Amino acid sequence: MGLFSKSKKIEIHPHEVLRKDWENVLAALFRSIIANSVEGVAIICNTCRKDEGDGEGSVQKELIYHIRQKRMNEVESKLKKIDGVHFADIFKNYLEGDQKGQDFYRIKNILANEIMVYPLLQGGTKKAILIVDYPLDESRTVKIMQIINDIFHNSEIQSVAVDNS
Repeated sequence: MGLFSKSKKIEIHPHEVLRKDWENVLAALFRSIIANSVEGVAIICNTCRKDEGDGEGSVQKELIYHIRQKRMNEVESKLKKIDGVHFADIFKNYLEGDQKGQDFYRIKNILANEIMVYPLLQGGTKKAILIVDYPLDESRTVKIMQIINDIFHNSEIQSVAVDNS
């Protein structure tokens, strides 16, 4: 489950989100990796919040596409090629396929250029993929991995119901 560089293996990186506030983790990853980086594209997940105060989220039958606003017109319709079957295949490859345990996976024929995806899981049901442009240089890859580690190790944010009265 590590990322290999030319000279050494970089530390093992988590894909399993242990924090209970899954939706807050996805929001932090979106802000830190997708929305604020040139190579950021989207997060696709199978969960959504029931309301604004819901930090855990619930599993949906359809996929939810959180796309970087600056890339919306360019990628929205093309990202829909990643449907439920393709989404499940990414996790199957990660968990048991030929690419078992790799951090990033390259995918062709979705956008004009190749993309890289980073799978995230919580339990057996909550799943998401971070999508960034390919190629990604090694220093930027290491930086993204550090951001993921930092967010995973932050304290959970308590979910508070919003009073709409």
